Amino acid sequence: MFVRSGTGTDLPWISSILTASYGATTVVTGDRIRNAAELPALVAENDTGPVGLLTYAAGPGGLEVVTIDTLVRRIGAGTALLAAARDLAAAAGLRRVWLITTNDNLDALRFYQRRGMRIAHVRPGAVDRARHHKPAIPVTGSYGIALHDELELELPTSPPGPSVRPAGLPDVPAVLAMLDGATRWLVSLGRTGQWGTSPHSANPRRRAQLTSWACTGGLWLAELAGRPVGALAVGAAPDYVPAAADPELYVNLLVTDRAHRGAGLGTALLDHALRLAVARGVAALRVDCYAGDDRALVAWYERQGFTATDPFTVALPDGSSWPGQVLARRF
Repeated sequence: MFVRSGTGTDLPWISSILTASYGATTVVTGDRIRNAAELPALVAENDTGPVGLLTYAAGPGGLEVVTIDTLVRRIGAGTALLAAARDLAAAAGLRRVWLITTNDNLDALRFYQRRGMRIAHVRPGAVDRARHHKPAIPVTGSYGIALHDELELELPTSPPGPSVRPAGLPDVPAVLAMLDGATRWLVSLGRTGQWGTSPHSANPRRRAQLTSWACTGGLWLAELAGRPVGALAVGAAPDYVPAAADPELYVNLLVTDRAHRGAGLGTALLDHALRLAVARGVAALRVDCYAGDDRALVAWYERQGFTATDPFTVALPDGSSWPGQVLARRF
């Protein structure tokens, strides 16, 4: 799955999607009438072609998602479109992504809130007013609910969370401690295939690797209230994965303090990596991860907007092999 900007050649397809979803290319939200086909668009695609469309309008109040539609459910197209809209807003210096839905749209409300959006405003009677401009708007909506009101939801582009700064040599022990903590946590779950059972701090090769990243500007540290809670290393792809066809930035390490599990630290660090990639003008952000057991880690990266590309294996000294998966996020 990848998301690209809409182009003029997409216009017939965009118009057909909007007409199928809204009865016309014009939409009425927030007491405004707009032709969504004339707005900038993001298009989600997979190997079969376009699978999702988002139209938007940017302004001082943030990036407004005017329409969002997916052609195939449960393949991550809607999630990828919202993530791309948030990235676009952040790159433009806008403080939030926001949208309007209706009081009957329970499926959409669930979808948006599960992806971090919060209800910011309720506009009683807004749909009733819109019906004067667009009489085709039904009186009864989904689930037999009377269609009267609009709800505005928003997602900050920079949510309260960790600060991320360049890491130096004095930070290496803290990163090793987080790696050791993550290994202990994996061992407690019986997941020894990813990193084994030995502490990273006792591995000279891992120490040398972190030292190199710290000295070359590739290591970053996430902090909450001045305390390290996560680390990220970015740079060139390792030799054991297939080479990329286009310029890229590679995530070489991502680890978070398990004491803050569920706080969105991994997502925040990946967002930072994405901003670094955009600033460097590359075409993709890639990462690899352990693909054994139930592929839970692969699934987590896919929820962050990455697409699995190349599987691989690494031969281990004991004769076994370590299964890995490369994932990419293109922009």
